[in-house]
Amino acid sequence: APYGKAEILDERYEQNLKALRYPFQHILPTLPMPSGGITQGMVEKTMKEAGTDILIGSGGGIHSHPDGPISGAKAFRQAIHAVMQGISVKEYAKEHKELGVALGVWGTGKTALIE
Repeated sequence: APYGKAEILDERYEQNLKALRYPFQHILPTLPMPSGGITQGMVEKTMKEAGTDILIGSGGGIHSHPDGPISGAKAFRQAIHAVMQGISVKEYAKEHKELGVALGVWGTGKTALIE
């Protein structure tokens, strides 16, 4: 994804999303999986650009959460729920501890590297 740690052009990313969903003879469309440094704060942009029929690949955003991987997973679910409800991730984080902690660590911008 163009907003994680992997370098890819926005245009190329959009082309890949379209290609994965395009029916090709007997091959069914593929579920896109944006990944590569995506944190909870990037869920809103990811779902806006890629849609809701995706699989978000996250490792560091879950396992590097200051309160542990369970909190990291909860924070991702909270971010997804916020977007599905039409609520900004920043607003939702005010009432949801795990998401608030994640946004405090990584924010909502591009991740250089999760350590």
